[in-house]
Amino acid sequence: MRSVRQTTNRFFFVLGFSCLTLSVVKTEAQENSPYSRYGLGDLVPAQNILNRGMGGLTSAFSDYQAVNFSNPASYTGLKITTLDVGLDYTSRTLKTLNPPKKFNSAYLIPSYVQIGLPLSKKKNWGMNIGLRPISRINYDIINEKRVAGVDSIRYNYFGNGGTYQAFVGMAYGTKNLSVGFNAGYMFGTKEYSTKVSFINDTVAYKSTNSADTAQFGGLFLNAGLQYKIKLNKKTFVRLGLNANLKSTLNATKNSIRETVQYNSNIGLQQIDSVYKGVEQKGTILYPSSWATGIMIESEDSWMIGAEFNVANWADYRYFGEADKMKNTWTARLGGQFMPNNKSTKFWDRVMYRFGASFGTEPVQINKSIPNYSFTFGTGLPVRRNVYTNQYTTINTAFELGFRGNKSNDIRENIFRLSLGFNLSDIWFNKPKYQ
Repeated sequence: MRSVRQTTNRFFFVLGFSCLTLSVVKTEAQENSPYSRYGLGDLVPAQNILNRGMGGLTSAFSDYQAVNFSNPASYTGLKITTLDVGLDYTSRTLKTLNPPKKFNSAYLIPSYVQIGLPLSKKKNWGMNIGLRPISRINYDIINEKRVAGVDSIRYNYFGNGGTYQAFVGMAYGTKNLSVGFNAGYMFGTKEYSTKVSFINDTVAYKSTNSADTAQFGGLFLNAGLQYKIKLNKKTFVRLGLNANLKSTLNATKNSIRETVQYNSNIGLQQIDSVYKGVEQKGTILYPSSWATGIMIESEDSWMIGAEFNVANWADYRYFGEADKMKNTWTARLGGQFMPNNKSTKFWDRVMYRFGASFGTEPVQINKSIPNYSFTFGTGLPVRRNVYTNQYTTINTAFELGFRGNKSNDIRENIFRLSLGFNLSDIWFNKPKYQ
């Protein structure tokens, strides 16, 4: 006689805790990236932890236990109800040419929470429910310049905020073809200010503050398809295509232009308000993007693939205004292999992953900014019970990324360590004895 545990309460506890953590994460992270000043901020990697280890390949990837939210057509491959939670630790080293300086920052944030559900045992129906960050805004930059006849001027640029997506996805597939979509609500905040103060020993100049705070939200839709071609008994090719449609987000903005002075008790204190805009209505245009890829796979052994991504960031608009953004492209290569799936040795059943990507940044300041990275990852089988369909896997990804080169005024080196907890169990069943 075997007791089957009910896991519904555990699922809702993990999901609720992850959602709460995602909603308050901006107060905990210590980050400072000047690139997040533009557009909607620094883009968070748009892949789950498993796929990041393979250079970010997602368009043609599908697995029975992995929830690939980047291409919803992959949901038809789900055979086990799977809870997937991601966590990122990122360390940045920022280098400037003029003046030559070096800065470091690090932060730990949740990456996503999602649950994939196979809807039918006989038909290829799949579903996913998730929440994930899209971008982050976090910078605090001081720049001093000398001006003839005035002495020195200090500029303090500050920004905070981020964008998130809450979504539901579904997919349906035949023997070879799968199609799917994600739909949901995109929301966030964008807060930024510029403070200008004059450093002069003889003349007392007033300092100024220009600040904007916007809240926005709207519906979004992305879709994908995958096609599988069998080469022989164990080897096949999968082709993938997915796209995000352009989204119009309704926004409300508060703006102020003022002169200020510093008070040791309360900080900045307003002297006079030059302009004040309250509850201004407008829109933010989130651009479209698409990706296509190919994956060659051998069942329970290895896979290798390539992918090409394009994002139309030149279409981005903030209350009708363009930003220093341009269209981007990214090429990706990667793969994974398992030494021996039938072995009883732990390290023989570990999935080893590798990959690389190179392309351009959406931010354009005078010159184009290249972006390239190298990745390595593992899939660690912590628990595996084939009799009860209970699986636990810890996915890891190590990324070394570079933004900019010696021709750019600002360069960033990024090291990111990501952990994904992939939990498959008997969900939503009542306790019973067999």
